[in-house]
Amino acid sequence: MTPPSRVLTLDTTVTAADGAALATDVTVADDGRRHPVVLVRTPYGRASARAAHDAIGLARLGFAVVTQDVRGRWDSAGQFTPFRSERDDGARTVAWCANQPWSAGAVAMIGASYNGFTQWLALADRPAGLRVVAPAVAGPRIRSVAYEGGALQLGVFSSWTLGLGALGNNLDDDIRQAAIEALDTWPASLPRAEKTLAEISPEWQRWVRPAGSGGQPVAAGEDPWAEFDATPALDGAGTDVAGYHLAGWHDLFCENTIAGYSLLAGRDGRAAHRQRLVVGPWSHLSMLRRTTGQLDFGVAAMGDLNGLYEEQVGFLSAGLAGREVSHGVRVYVMGSNRWLDLEAWPPPAHETAFHLAADGRLERPVPQESGTDRYRHDPADPVPTNGGRTLHPVLPEAGPRDQRDVERRDDVLVYTGDVLGQDLTVLGEVRAHVVFESTAPVADVAVKLVDVHPDGTAMSVVDSVRRVEAPYGQAPGEGTEVEVTVGSTAMTFRAGHRIRAEIASSNYPRFDLCPAGDQTVHRGGRAASRIVLPTYAGTPS
Repeated sequence: MTPPSRVLTLDTTVTAADGAALATDVTVADDGRRHPVVLVRTPYGRASARAAHDAIGLARLGFAVVTQDVRGRWDSAGQFTPFRSERDDGARTVAWCANQPWSAGAVAMIGASYNGFTQWLALADRPAGLRVVAPAVAGPRIRSVAYEGGALQLGVFSSWTLGLGALGNNLDDDIRQAAIEALDTWPASLPRAEKTLAEISPEWQRWVRPAGSGGQPVAAGEDPWAEFDATPALDGAGTDVAGYHLAGWHDLFCENTIAGYSLLAGRDGRAAHRQRLVVGPWSHLSMLRRTTGQLDFGVAAMGDLNGLYEEQVGFLSAGLAGREVSHGVRVYVMGSNRWLDLEAWPPPAHETAFHLAADGRLERPVPQESGTDRYRHDPADPVPTNGGRTLHPVLPEAGPRDQRDVERRDDVLVYTGDVLGQDLTVLGEVRAHVVFESTAPVADVAVKLVDVHPDGTAMSVVDSVRRVEAPYGQAPGEGTEVEVTVGSTAMTFRAGHRIRAEIASSNYPRFDLCPAGDQTVHRGGRAASRIVLPTYAGTPS
């Protein structure tokens, strides 16, 4: 057996278009050969990226691993403004990787979260050497970092920005200390943290809409997020770039990651044979683990035991060599706790509507009797975030959690279905249609799908929000039908369980707050407020 070659780590720089030196490490076998390249671009420190991706192990498998601090972070020069320079700097770095003496010319980009967003922005420039992308919990629409359903994702956007200021940033000590103190008392510190947030990210104020604008940009006709959307550059253009897309059902970027898979697969699926989508029962910080929130999904959910690591490396190898890659969709069906292989996402499903009814019931047929349910939204006492698709520095952690404490509040409407006589599997995008009105000029309709266990435990499955503005309906008392994209999921509601829907007007600090208002939900009769589940006829196995 030939002994393995010595592995070298080279400390170098890549020069950006404006001359900024981007700190870059290369980990490669010292064998005089040319190797396919794996590139990670990160704001979190290239040393941590080398460790997270086992750069030495990948080098021993034949890759040249390049890790780079993005502009203005750690040892890279320039001003860090989130996402601002990632398209040009990323494309230039791909070209640099493809033309080094240790490079075979083919480049793959890998990484999660911001490291995934750097892939999408570089891909939007379509650099010639880029053959594979493997974005985990990240998609092409960078705006999703800040907004969902028109509401500001205040929790993640503020805590992430403060975290950048506290760790590894090229800022002065006063700003760093202010960021650390704000994180220590978060979210109570949010009203006082605006100045610090703006100092860390110069475009903070431009990205955050003024209160009551329904999510519109600060200046009329201006969308400050448009330049960070990779979709227009890739939509319909066709691409031979292979993509391995990894998502979690409880991750805040789940929808965006699925959208990235669909984008590269093509509108007609013409490039689906070059794309792979894997979605597990994870949150942003529990990727590839067995436990998320308050539920243990078993050993099958563990990345190191279900072959996902080997699958990803095999995908990189095949894609870089121009060979056929593994494709299709693999999703973890929660409840039954099994993996299900599909040809595409979403699979064919039947839309099953559960209607809001009197006395907190959730019924299949449309209730003939119309009625209303009312509650008062008070931003001084908002419904607290309790799990879900969050990413916060304090408890409770993201994912499925028992919602019974939240459901006892007067400002949360709860509708519960009958005990299921047989399993019901939901695969696809859950939607809600809520006929709604408010005395406030702008209001949130927050909807949560819940799995009620036989012992009464009410575990959240998926939830989201839609921000709407007055007028609510054509005449007083009519309301407006608000469609809420609650989110994609794969979930088996087991026999003996019940399906529940919650409606509120706040979920803080996950989302920012709307003004106080008296809210009315219309149900039954012509209103037919309902939650629509894509039920799957196949057997998850």
